[in-house]
Amino acid sequence: MKLKFLRIAAFITLSLFITLSIFAATSGREFVGYRHKGVLYGQTLPNGVKDLGGGLLSDDDYGVTRFARGKKYMLWLEKIVRRNAKGEPNWEVKDVLMFPNLKKNQEFLFSYSSTCKRNGRENLDLIVMAELAPKTKNYKVLKAWRANVKNEKFEKISVNGIVCQYKES
Repeated sequence: MKLKFLRIAAFITLSLFITLSIFAATSGREFVGYRHKGVLYGQTLPNGVKDLGGGLLSDDDYGVTRFARGKKYMLWLEKIVRRNAKGEPNWEVKDVLMFPNLKKNQEFLFSYSSTCKRNGRENLDLIVMAELAPKTKNYKVLKAWRANVKNEKFEKISVNGIVCQYKES
């Protein structure tokens, strides 16, 4: 009886470990602490993620960068940990947001290139997931976060009061 109980307990423990490992890998935790030299838009880092562009935050030692691996999209909150002799930054990932394949008209708006305002004010630490209605050229704000550089985390915030204007590129 004890042996059967121990086998069941071992099976449950192993199953839980595997489930948590899969969750951690898909939640982006595997990238937290990752250090890398910045790359140009469209290039791939040694860990296999492709750079899709980013921007600096109000504290310009921090930035948010979009990355993709397969059909998974990520936002990385990163900090400059040092610069080489040429002044090129080396980054450390502090937090990660993961997303499944985005719809065609969905995009992330943040940093200096963002047209989003919260309660009528610009905020460089605001990250918005929005969907563009192509006919009306209006954004529908889907989700929003604040990049909190004090605790080095993305914080989900209400979309109430957030307005993003479309601008021709």
